[in-house]
Amino acid sequence: MPPTAQQIKVATDALRAEAGVWDTQSGQLGTIRSKVGELTFSRLEAGIFQVLVSVNDELVGHVTARCGEGSTQLAAIASTLRCVADTYDAEERANEHSFRNLY
Repeated sequence: MPPTAQQIKVATDALRAEAGVWDTQSGQLGTIRSKVGELTFSRLEAGIFQVLVSVNDELVGHVTARCGEGSTQLAAIASTLRCVADTYDAEERANEHSFRNLY
């Protein structure tokens, strides 16, 4: 038995809601990225721990890069979820699922 229009709406609305969660987390990683970027310090600030400056700067660079990549990928997942929901809705409006005997 095919799903009802209401069941399809619930499913596609759930996909869109989930996309919002991924977008939120993408924004959170962007915030973390900018905060981590502020964790560098100069050799003068390091005082007797100057040997740590290069290692710290390298670590900050890696963490900010990974956060940037993660933020981009989380946003891409959100976009994909919305695209899937939109495609499913469009196919349902065109009765494509019943034409292909999917249900």
